[in-house]
Amino acid sequence: MNTALKVIARIFAFIFAILLVVAIPVALIAYDAGRVVFNPPIVKQITTNIIAESDLIPVALEWFSENQAEKRYEEDKAQAWVDEPNIVQLMAHLDTEDWREIREEILPNAILEEWVSVSVDGTYEWIDNNARVPQIIWDLQPLAERVNSEHGMKAIMIAYESLKPCSPEQIADFKERLAAVPAGTEVLYNLCQFPGTCAEDVESYGCDQVNDYTESLQDLVQSIPSKLELTKELAQVEDTEGVGPLAIKQQLRAIRLMMNLAPLLPLGLLFLVLLFAVRSLKELGMWWGIPLSLGSLITLILALLYKPLMVGVLAAGPLSETPTLIMPHAVGGVMHLMTEIFRPMRWQSLVTLLVGVALIVMMIIAKSESEKEK
Repeated sequence: MNTALKVIARIFAFIFAILLVVAIPVALIAYDAGRVVFNPPIVKQITTNIIAESDLIPVALEWFSENQAEKRYEEDKAQAWVDEPNIVQLMAHLDTEDWREIREEILPNAILEEWVSVSVDGTYEWIDNNARVPQIIWDLQPLAERVNSEHGMKAIMIAYESLKPCSPEQIADFKERLAAVPAGTEVLYNLCQFPGTCAEDVESYGCDQVNDYTESLQDLVQSIPSKLELTKELAQVEDTEGVGPLAIKQQLRAIRLMMNLAPLLPLGLLFLVLLFAVRSLKELGMWWGIPLSLGSLITLILALLYKPLMVGVLAAGPLSETPTLIMPHAVGGVMHLMTEIFRPMRWQSLVTLLVGVALIVMMIIAKSESEKEK
């Protein structure tokens, strides 16, 4: 090979070596992400752990109730209105601890785990079958039965006990509104605890208040369907211009394939470097050892420092529009997933680093022996 061809070959080899440094962390992240994201048992386990161990659901319920109450105020609907169940108003006064206790009463882990299992299985089966949309149907009957039992009553009492005792002005306001409407017309209670119990005079209103809240909850239970087909609306979306369920399925299949084949990228670059530049053990150590060491070192640093980096990325990017109340719990859920992705990268990058260092040492020894011979 003449000098000009050698120079060109070295230039290409240098470019491939630079690309190899970048390709190592990219390929490992892609492969490990695919190993987690496209693994139904792992996704199911992670999602179940997030639900069982975090306050994501109670906090989301708290945010939703506060948001609905704020909308009612902005729309000038803060006064009593007949068509709204009392229980809806009551929910706006609950904090995270109240929602946590209510969730344990009416949404135990067994129900949530079943919904997670059905959702995950339906989604991943859809990726590999010929159906247009995933078949994800939640069985809501266990939820309705639990709400309609003593657990629902306990949830009502948790909400009721979160209210402060009524002031004389609030009691007088309720009596005035009650007297101003025809008999049998619903008048919502002020959001406070009226005095009295069922054993006392009905004029105390305390017993009626709890009973009315219970009846409101029962009305909500009757409106709950036995089944909830999550993908019913998605089935009505047409596939046009690359948008629709079938297009999404094809994209997911392509992403999964690329993630599975990601390790071939650095292997291909290693082969190209070998082809264009390596003619001896000394050159093997230089052209393979140095890029492998640098790329694996970058990967190891990412595997060790991914938590603060990912928190910043999530806050500034995908979760930037997440409500402040939910943000820390949403980040915690995503970080749970990231932990599963980055955990194997530590030993993967460490092994690759040791191989690179070994090649560099081999290069140094070969160079030293060559100098001795000269």
